[in-house]
Parts: sequence; C-alpha cells; structure tokens
Amino acid sequence: MVAVEGSKQHRMVVVPYRPWYRASIIAALTVLMGMAVWSSYQYGLGQGLDLRAEVVEERGILKRQVEERELQIENMRQEIAHLKVGEEVDSRATEEVRQTVESLQTQIAELEEEIQFYKGVMLPNVEQKGLRIERFRLTKTDEPGRVRYNLLLTQVVDEHEFIQGGVSINVTGTQDGDDLTLSLAEITAQDRDTRGFKFRYFQNIDGEFIFPEGFEPGVVNVTAQSSGGNSRKRGKSFPWQPSGG
Repeated sequence: MVAVEGSKQHRMVVVPYRPWYRASIIAALTVLMGMAVWSSYQYGLGQGLDLRAEVVEERGILKRQVEERELQIENMRQEIAHLKVGEEVDSRATEEVRQTVESLQTQIAELEEEIQFYKGVMLPNVEQKGLRIERFRLTKTDEPGRVRYNLLLTQVVDEHEFIQGGVSINVTGTQDGDDLTLSLAEITAQDRDTRGFKFRYFQNIDGEFIFPEGFEPGVVNVTAQSSGGNSRKRGKSFPWQPSGG
C-alpha cells in the first residue's frame, strides 16, 4: 500500500470474524440483568411480606389493646354506676337512720315525761299535793286560725278519791296592735267559759281553739277549781308555743 505524503497513518489490527461471540455476550448480559432484576424482586417481595406480616401483627396487637381498653372503660363505667347507686342507697339509709334516731329520741323523751308524770301521781311525798295542772300542749292544724289543745290534770294525795270541778281557759294576745284576752267560749265551739272534770288519778281534757282573723295569741291562762268541802284552786300560764301541724 502506498503512503501518501503528509497524511496521518493509522495502525490496522486484523481480528477473526466471529458473529456468534457478540450474540453470546449480549445474551449473557441479558441473563445477568434478568437475574439481578429477579433477585431484587424476590428480595423486595420478601421484605414486603415481612413488613406486611409485621404490620398485620402490630395491627392485631393494637386491636387487642383497644379491646382491652374498651373493656376497662366499660368496667369503670359499671363501677361508677354502682358507686352512684351505692352512694344513693347510703344516703337514703343514712337519712332513714337519722329519722329513726330522731323518732326514738322523741319517744324516749315522751316516755321519760310519762314516767315523771306517773311518779308525780303515785308518789304522795311531793311538795304540791292535791289538784295539779300537770301539762298543757298546743298542736297546729292544717287550717289557719285553728289549734288543738290538750290539758292534763292530776291529783296527788295519800288516798285517791274522786275529785271534780271545772277548768277555765283564756288566751291573751293582740289584735290590730291592741291587747286582747279571749275567753274559752269565744275561741271554742262551746258556749261556756269552763269545762268540767272528774277523776281519781288524772284526766286529759282535749279541745280546739278557733281564733278570729287577725288575732295573735301570746299566753294561755289555765285555772282549775275543784268543788266540795276541801276545794282547791290552781292557776298556771303557758307561753303560746304550738308544735307540729
């Protein structure tokens, strides 16, 4: 081959002609790339399955925790409900006990008063013998201006014989700013100023006052007068203190 002066010369290499070699290289590279892709897919799939399993397990744990918390909340609600019911029951029981105690205390006071009363009647060694104004009680009614009364007369003597006589009652108060005294006939349904009695040991005299509108009672004056040869007269005043109603 003739060289041309002034031109650049390149070295030539002669290689054997093998068309199957390139194809095999390409095929090998394709296989390797496929294997790499498959391996990556399998790895990713395994990781994904593991992660999914963990998520599923974690979700199961959280679900169980939620169920446990819901059960605890329900139990607490029931306990609160029971406590409220128990508190209400305790409150009612406490109120019932309080009312029972008050009732018993009232009964005890009444019994002690009765005991003292019977002692006074049956024991003749008291200072005031003969006819006695032992007790006077006032009780309100549902009707304004109407009040019940109870008078207890006793006789303290060595030998109990029948005693008889009469009782007069009047009530002192105010009406329209002025002092006013009303007799028994003016404030009861009867037309007499006295009520009779006859007893050996004691006698209760019950009745009802009916006051005119505007009258404000203040003091009840009771006078008991026995009849006969050995007559006695007793007088006693009681403040206007009605109870109940």
